[in-house]
Amino acid sequence: MRRLARAVVLASAFFGANHGLTARGQTADFTFALGYSHIDLGSSDNRFYNQDGGYFDMDFAFHLDTEVPLNVGFGFTGSGYYDSDNVTFRLSATTTATTTIFSDVGFFAFEPRVSIPIYSEPGSRTGFFVRPRLGMGLLIDSYAIDHVEQSISHTSFGTDYHTGVAFEIRPALQAGFSWGPGELGAEVSYMAAWGDFGAFGSDAQEFRAGAFYTFRL
Repeated sequence: MRRLARAVVLASAFFGANHGLTARGQTADFTFALGYSHIDLGSSDNRFYNQDGGYFDMDFAFHLDTEVPLNVGFGFTGSGYYDSDNVTFRLSATTTATTTIFSDVGFFAFEPRVSIPIYSEPGSRTGFFVRPRLGMGLLIDSYAIDHVEQSISHTSFGTDYHTGVAFEIRPALQAGFSWGPGELGAEVSYMAAWGDFGAFGSDAQEFRAGAFYTFRL
């Protein structure tokens, strides 16, 4: 979760710096989303981790003036999965003790994106709307997972660390209401990724459901 918090701060600064880059006459949207996320990794390898966590998403999109409504842009997004557990271990044949182990798994991605917004009032881009969106790009995955190994005569403690990269694709669907300067709604998405996930194998999936707010720049 500490990784996730740092990523949110850096991404906020990045998008804030790009606010002044919007060209005159070019409509751009900045969308921020938060919500629930769930991961399925290719191989758990009996490692201790939480499949349920939270996510953030920052999306910067330009609205193109075409016959078919089209937005193109990019997004920076991340999710975090944190857990802890109390483990009892043996100090001697007659004595036991308890320690707390921790697990921290993080996914962070940069995605070029394209979406098709469909508004009930298309001329003013207001009213109720749905917005199917597709993103794909680079995923950075990392984890730090504590573990305890015990035998009859010995107990050892350790932490497994990993950082890898993968390719991911993420279809998403947003729906909500627009009043011109802003939009509010809900979103769902699914991600499939292939690459280096360390002890968890070579593929991963993620489901998200959350809420978003859009600032029209």
